Amino acid sequence: MRKKEDLKTVRKTVLMTESLSQDIENEAKKRGIKPNAVMNERLAHHKNSLDPPLMAKIQDLANHASRAVQENAPKKAKKIQMEVSEIWTFLNKNA
Repeated sequence: MRKKEDLKTVRKTVLMTESLSQDIENEAKKRGIKPNAVMNERLAHHKNSLDPPLMAKIQDLANHASRAVQENAPKKAKKIQMEVSEIWTFLNKNA
């Protein structure tokens, strides 16, 4: 269950270009979510270029890299995870 403050209660009408509308529709279809969710994500992350799908991709790459070096260089693996964690901490502080 979502927190009360996370519930969407305000409705706005937005004018946009046909190409932007199509882009939003295509992304929503590709990701299996509603266009409204795409628009909300884009609004919430407008201050940085790291949207949730890109953030997940970065985390996946960091996980693969740390697993690849874990056996031979455990300190390096830990450093990779710490550096990615710093990115998420920085983003959350500046959101």
